[in-house]
Amino acid sequence: MSRKKRKLKKKSIIMAFIIIVVCIFVVKNLLKITSPLKIKLLGNEVVRVELGSEYKEPGYKATYKKLDLSKKIEVKGKYDVNKLGEYKLTYKIKYKNRSSKTTRKIIVQDKTKPELILESGDIIITVGSEYREPGYKAIDNYDGDITKKVKTKNNIDSSKEGDYEVAYTVEDSHKNKKTIKRSVKVLDKSKVAEDIAVLNYHFFYDPSLNEKCDESICEKVSDFKSHLDYFKENNFKTLTMQEFRDWMYGITEIPLKSVLITVDDGAMGTGTHNGNKLIPILEEYKIHATLFLITGWWDINNYKSPYLDIQSHTNDMHKGGMCSGVSRGAQMLCSSDEEVRNDLKKSIDITKSKLSFCFPFYAYDVRTISLVKEAGFDLAFIGGNTKANRSKDKYHIPRYPIRSNTTLQEVINYVN
Repeated sequence: MSRKKRKLKKKSIIMAFIIIVVCIFVVKNLLKITSPLKIKLLGNEVVRVELGSEYKEPGYKATYKKLDLSKKIEVKGKYDVNKLGEYKLTYKIKYKNRSSKTTRKIIVQDKTKPELILESGDIIITVGSEYREPGYKAIDNYDGDITKKVKTKNNIDSSKEGDYEVAYTVEDSHKNKKTIKRSVKVLDKSKVAEDIAVLNYHFFYDPSLNEKCDESICEKVSDFKSHLDYFKENNFKTLTMQEFRDWMYGITEIPLKSVLITVDDGAMGTGTHNGNKLIPILEEYKIHATLFLITGWWDINNYKSPYLDIQSHTNDMHKGGMCSGVSRGAQMLCSSDEEVRNDLKKSIDITKSKLSFCFPFYAYDVRTISLVKEAGFDLAFIGGNTKANRSKDKYHIPRYPIRSNTTLQEVINYVN
């Protein structure tokens, strides 16, 4: 190779090297200038929130090189979960003369079906009688009360016995539709009850566990089970308080073989805190009962069961009372109107029910009955040793007290 060519080649190599160095320098600085400051949204860029519910931020993250700058992100924008619409949140960050931003869309929508509430449960009518609608209510999370929009349809033929139904359908302004059904049974008049035995228990104990109970109103677990065995084996319907109330008010009939089981006070063996005999037995047999609870004495949460209705036995007036030195049988009779009103209100607030009330010690007078009515109770129970029927006063409903010496045959006689 000539000297001239060698010199040219060397010069070319040097130039190539310089170009490479310059390129590396340029690229390096370009990368430095354009090194990305990123915001990454966690979750979806579009978040749908149901009307009235809470928007929970899915989160976000900002990084620069190996640095986590998430705490420097500013989130701006407004939204209202109680108002339908589309909203936008903007996420911004600034760091070392660099900035970045992104957005997330929030859509507040209404996909919630209206709530349809039947005033009463399933209904029984007799052949030839007319079905009377017990009532219903429809509430929507957006539209409010839409009861007037409810449409009903039934297949009832009251000219013959059979099982029928009433369908209730309602649709809100956002096309959310809800349908529920009520069962209607048509029975021959000979198959429905004209009167009902209401049984009244108090305490439950098990001698096989060395438990003792010396009061006359104590009931052995084995004896109580023998009563329930009879009801099961003979196809008795054990009523809820709502069913009994609807029967008393003529809304529905009930089968000929029906009984209402009531328990007073909430003491020994009735709750999870004091022996827990009643609830496991009811759940084992799948039989309904009503507990008239002294709400100020024991926590209502000790008595939770789908087979046990909780009703009022006053809040704190289950005490023997003396008025002017004369025994009146119960504190309720000795207390002022205002004291009784306040006590009943406390009890209602705890039970969340005004279906029924039970007078302590079966003691009542004209004044206390008036106060119970004023408080809004539909029914009131006493003693009486006779059956309940719709011709009797709804605030003097009699019951059969079940005592430790009450035999199975006597119970059978009560309910038949």
